[in-house]
Amino acid sequence: MTFLNRIDSVKQKIQLESLDGIYITNLTNVRYLTGFTGSAGSLLIIDNEQHFFTDGRYIEQSNTEVKNCTIHIVGGAHINAIKENNLLKKDQKIGFESSFVNVNLYDTFVSLLSNVQWEKTSGIVEKIAAVKDTLEIDSLKTAIEITDVVFEAIIPDLKIGATEKQISAKISYLFKTNGAEGDSYESIIASGYLGALPHARPTDKAFEKGDFVVMDFGALYNGYHADMTRTVVIGEASEQHKEIYDVVLRSQLAGINFAKAGVTGKELDFVCREVIQRSGYGEKFIHSTGHGIGLEVHTYPGISSINTKPLLENYVITIEPGIYLAGWGGVRIEDDCWIRKNDCLPLNRSTKEMLVL
Repeated sequence: MTFLNRIDSVKQKIQLESLDGIYITNLTNVRYLTGFTGSAGSLLIIDNEQHFFTDGRYIEQSNTEVKNCTIHIVGGAHINAIKENNLLKKDQKIGFESSFVNVNLYDTFVSLLSNVQWEKTSGIVEKIAAVKDTLEIDSLKTAIEITDVVFEAIIPDLKIGATEKQISAKISYLFKTNGAEGDSYESIIASGYLGALPHARPTDKAFEKGDFVVMDFGALYNGYHADMTRTVVIGEASEQHKEIYDVVLRSQLAGINFAKAGVTGKELDFVCREVIQRSGYGEKFIHSTGHGIGLEVHTYPGISSINTKPLLENYVITIEPGIYLAGWGGVRIEDDCWIRKNDCLPLNRSTKEMLVL
């Protein structure tokens, strides 16, 4: 799908919403629709026109990256340029991304262009972007392959005495030396009792014998985010380690075997959650089962009890059940999964055998 195809998809959607145009301010969505990778840009889509706005830092970059748009280099607020160029007509209904426009910015829209009807929208671009094209899936595959390579490379360092921060720093280094742009997000390296915190940040805590170590990390490649979790045991595994790991693994595999185009996020969440519930740890699974990935690490769709929408072919989602026991530790196992017509293909190749290191 070309950038122009993506813009055309947005135009079709806003027509269904009875809008005359839409003003895109979320940078991820601007990138998805134009290819612009800078830190300041917005996009106005109206009728048969697209207007891209940025500042003087990005003259050459925007000329290289942005196609199919009139480019405006402005020295102040982008909304001022929309007014000064008379790009909007009286009484036009223009959508804006309500999740990304704060009150001050909205007040500016209304005061500068009071003759325009500003309409809240939510998720228009995100739902289009959830269906990945071939180039996007290839970028995700590369990010995931790098993540797999780095996991294998880091295994010898996972031993008694290593610290969470040391492992996190080495993962970041290995990502870049293996071709990634960097980290998809700050790695979660949580050992022992800290593993009971699903989004723990790396600390100076050293790995100890009997620690579960939850490692949630991913490479960034061509703007696309990998997101994998593996949990290992340091030194020696008890029967409790084995039991909890087995429950989480069975939950995750049940989800993978169930997922395909047409099932809902709610149904997939239930399948994973039911395995953990039947094993007596239902209250210890304290987050949703997964989420979409792409140009952001958390994107549409949510794999949770509140998402009753069907998954579509060529979504790429995470499936990541977990069990968390306060004061002891946790287990999470996560793969990036390609939703296809009749099945779900995990793109990660890292082992899910419980490693005792």
